[in-house]
Amino acid sequence: MAVSDLLPRKATGNKTRGQTLKERIKYDQKEEKTKGGELVSSYMCCPETAAEEFEMSKLLYETSTGRSQSRERDIIAYRIIQSFKPGEITPEEANRLGYELAMKFTKGKHQFVVSTHVDKAHIHNHVEFNSTNLECDGKFNNYKNSSFALRRLNDQICREHGYSVIENPEAERKGQHSSLRYQEKAAAKRGRSFKERLRQTIDRVLPESRDFEDFLSRMREEGYEIKRRGKSLEFRAPGQEKFMRSFRLGEEYMEEALKERAGKINTRAMTKTKRKPAVRNVNLLVDIQAKMQAGKGKGYERWAKVFNLKEAAKTLNFLVENGVTDYEELMARAEAAGQRFDALSVRIKQLEGCMAETAQLKTHIINYSKTREVYQEYKKSRHKKEYLAEHAEEIKKHEAAKAAFDDLDGKPIPKVAKLSEEYAALLAEKKECYEEYKTARKEMIDYQSAKQNVDTILGFEPRGAGKKETER
Repeated sequence: MAVSDLLPRKATGNKTRGQTLKERIKYDQKEEKTKGGELVSSYMCCPETAAEEFEMSKLLYETSTGRSQSRERDIIAYRIIQSFKPGEITPEEANRLGYELAMKFTKGKHQFVVSTHVDKAHIHNHVEFNSTNLECDGKFNNYKNSSFALRRLNDQICREHGYSVIENPEAERKGQHSSLRYQEKAAAKRGRSFKERLRQTIDRVLPESRDFEDFLSRMREEGYEIKRRGKSLEFRAPGQEKFMRSFRLGEEYMEEALKERAGKINTRAMTKTKRKPAVRNVNLLVDIQAKMQAGKGKGYERWAKVFNLKEAAKTLNFLVENGVTDYEELMARAEAAGQRFDALSVRIKQLEGCMAETAQLKTHIINYSKTREVYQEYKKSRHKKEYLAEHAEEIKKHEAAKAAFDDLDGKPIPKVAKLSEEYAALLAEKKECYEEYKTARKEMIDYQSAKQNVDTILGFEPRGAGKKETER
């Protein structure tokens, strides 16, 4: 069963939109959820700097279009959750499907990051995509049926790859949206409806739950208060004034229906079909002695011994498949993989720096043009103090632009169109480099993990000496 939902994001609490983006993307990429960051992919941005790149595009959009929204209305990004039936898909394949879904849904016009989480009973993707497009001249149109379009696209992709979907989704949600008033539909579209958020949270949390009681516990972890009044199950979100009765969400959200859905999920998890295991990356051997000293029990020791045997065999297979016949060659390949990764990392940082400079100069040129008349009036004014107080922001932007032009050391100020072309070229090169970067990172981790495993088995160096390299 593949499930998806769409949630508009806004700045939360007292945080800025940049802080909100950084916090959410950092959460999505937690190492314990994404196998040390291996299950993270992205489009037209680097996962490590995605929040900053999203924010940069928004500043360019506001400067070039002159349009901005209040904090309460400004949607800064959209989150897609894509969940899969337990035991049906490998983490690597789930990440590929998440990337395909995001690419097709955004039509390749928006930056996005796909993080695959494996810390729950079922594998699921967190996709964050920028509300501002790549050209920085428009935003994503979250039209009335965007969530349904996403679901249909998700179902199509899953069927094409042989994975199960929820059949007859219209019947599943029948009566649910037909009962919404016009105001509720509008609020749901903007991501404000408590009712719609509750549905989305239930649809996301329920597949992760072992049973109905576990579902209620997870809902409380999401911040919901839960109570029963008579035969009615009720939820209240943080900031919501009144409790919401579950039957008002639709027939599929009544308590009995939720229990039935939780029971079906539990049954499917227990009777999942066996699939051919996918080839996994090389993992480091477990230091059993250190773990036992840290307080692990005999059961962990038995598991770790089996795990180490499997990983040792996998390391040997990796070396054979890649034609590594002696230790010196393994050392050379691990070193070369690390150097290639470092070189690409440096180049990507250089490109990002050039992109930031180009974007900033473009902003100054636009600001200079928009504030020139105000600044001229300011220079002519006999009451500069009063004029400055009234037009402080415009004058500040104009003076910042003049300072930036002075830094050009006499070079002519470039045209905005030329800077846009340069930015697009830098972005294209960064995209190409980043594809190489992902491949190089995996190769570096595999070779350095294989080397460390060989060192551990042969006793060439103390355990943990090479850990820093593999965590880059």
